[in-house]
Amino acid sequence: MTSQPNSAARPVQPVLVSRYDEVRALLADPALTVPAVPRPPFSLTVAWLRGAVGRFADGPVHAARRAASVGVLAGLDERALRAEAFRRAAGHPSPELVPVEALAVALGVRAEDGARAARAVAALAPAYLPPATPPSPATSPVRAAPDDAAADAGLAELSRLLGDPEPERLAVLAGLLAQACAATADLVRNALAADTGPCPVEDLLAETLRHDPPVRTLRRVAVRQAAGGVPAGTTVLLDVAAANRDPHVFDDPDRFRPGRSPRHLTFGAGPRPCPAERIALALAAGVVEAVRR
Repeated sequence: MTSQPNSAARPVQPVLVSRYDEVRALLADPALTVPAVPRPPFSLTVAWLRGAVGRFADGPVHAARRAASVGVLAGLDERALRAEAFRRAAGHPSPELVPVEALAVALGVRAEDGARAARAVAALAPAYLPPATPPSPATSPVRAAPDDAAADAGLAELSRLLGDPEPERLAVLAGLLAQACAATADLVRNALAADTGPCPVEDLLAETLRHDPPVRTLRRVAVRQAAGGVPAGTTVLLDVAAANRDPHVFDDPDRFRPGRSPRHLTFGAGPRPCPAERIALALAAGVVEAVRR
């Protein structure tokens, strides 16, 4: 664990954690939370959306919003999603966008508007998840600044394609799609680029998530002293990519080897794991199967 500078004149510096056991322990520690985002009055803007979703909330508000998302996800048929992703990916010019197309249709967009919905989500997603801190050069790629105007237009278009649902439901649906966009696209790209022989698609995806996770770091803030002596008020950067290659946990960790035990931390752990793991895997599996066929 990286220690903070010993200077009373400076603010508490971020702590970078990269060992598997420490990352897992901190993900499970209730002393660490995601900083809450203020919620402005309703408007079709990404600023409103950030403040209305569970991802950027804490405590009872987070619990209620997460429950709403889980309820929507529970109504989705993962086999049907996998089959729809497979069908749409065949001959698709950008197969990495297919998961969002298929998910948008499952969430209420008309089948013929799936591609339009995917383009709208692709416009809003970069602004929905802006980097809150400068990325670590060793773990995170440099990203262009998000275009808030394009993102707002994307949210307005997505709302229209979803039938302009009431704000609470729009936040759930748009949040699920925005969170799935880049992460699932990166998973598909990385899996298709992997240099491997024939293997079950489930093993390929699990090893891709370990070896090349689409989300490489997670950010938390300690509301009180956390595991490992992390002081209250400290920003903690959890290096999931490094933890997934911890040699104390994974044999020959830099080697891409499908069929490992799927103990990666890419979907998180503890009280805030990704609620859409099974849906993301079903969508990615359908696309990868179609392209590798």
